[in-house]
Amino acid sequence: MHCPECEKIKALVHPLNRLLLAPPMAHTRMKILDVARRRCLTIMEMDDPACLDIRLARSDMAAFLTDANGVLSQEETEHCRALLLEDDKEPTISDYMSTRTLRWLIAAVKGQWLVTMLEQDRLFSMLQPICRPDGSLFGYEALLRGREENGDIVSAGSLFTVAADTQLMFTLDLAARRQAITAFARRRARGMKLFVNFNPSSIYDPAYCLRTTHTFVRDMGLNPADIVFEVTETTEVKDQAHLRGILAFYRQAGFRVALDDIGAGFSGLNMLQELRPDYVKIDMALIRDIDQDHYKQSIVRHLVGIANDTGARIVAEGIETDTERAWVADAGVDLMQGYLLGRPAAA
Repeated sequence: MHCPECEKIKALVHPLNRLLLAPPMAHTRMKILDVARRRCLTIMEMDDPACLDIRLARSDMAAFLTDANGVLSQEETEHCRALLLEDDKEPTISDYMSTRTLRWLIAAVKGQWLVTMLEQDRLFSMLQPICRPDGSLFGYEALLRGREENGDIVSAGSLFTVAADTQLMFTLDLAARRQAITAFARRRARGMKLFVNFNPSSIYDPAYCLRTTHTFVRDMGLNPADIVFEVTETTEVKDQAHLRGILAFYRQAGFRVALDDIGAGFSGLNMLQELRPDYVKIDMALIRDIDQDHYKQSIVRHLVGIANDTGARIVAEGIETDTERAWVADAGVDLMQGYLLGRPAAA
């Protein structure tokens, strides 16, 4: 399951660096100059006096950008263009085309720990049980985690937030799929289903980017019909046609499709109609204290009815009490997930 394009991690910070900056105002330029001088960095002359050419070592990069971020406003960092090159390299047209904002560069340098984590293969998946109303095990949801060098666990939210800021979403999403499938195969959960979250924006071309996933599933001795790919309703989907193409590829390859977090936003019913998922997962916010909330009860009953009419199976997330479990079971929910039924655990 290796895709050279998705797994390529381009070096960002070099041992010696040339940082070209185009500040939006002279006042911004003076503030950056002041930081560079206080840090005793080398400032080169440029033909364009409005721009800056700063030379600095890798060890100076984080401190310089932290100080610059402290003295500049958010608007200044968003409108200051930045280009980071190896020391003494002359920029090419391709380099100029790839200039970013100083705000992006600050976030990217701060997020270099994610690059290290990916390169050192310190990602893993935990599996949380998904059960039938009678308590029998139906399958697992894979939940991505990272491990710091000191052993501390990093949440999926932190990983994907940094990935989005540093153009590593493609690489991280592929690694997450790989770790999920590996953990499931290691559990030897024959006859079970595996639910895997994925980010539609991390896939350019389904036929190219997802064929490695299909091959990897087969190589691990798993049946594609036992893998359910979840698209989260709250994920910003700008291209519905592209998303439909991704899901069509998954289905043609034998996988199943789920719509996650129904009830968490305003677009749930439209997404349900557009995507026709095999599984619908009700957001945990709707399940919390549902046995005491008639408004939530009405919404969930309607969702159960819609799922029954469309042939989808419905999963209630976030079950934490016996009374919540009893209510959703009585309402006709097909499957349940939550701490009451089992916490995430490493395979």
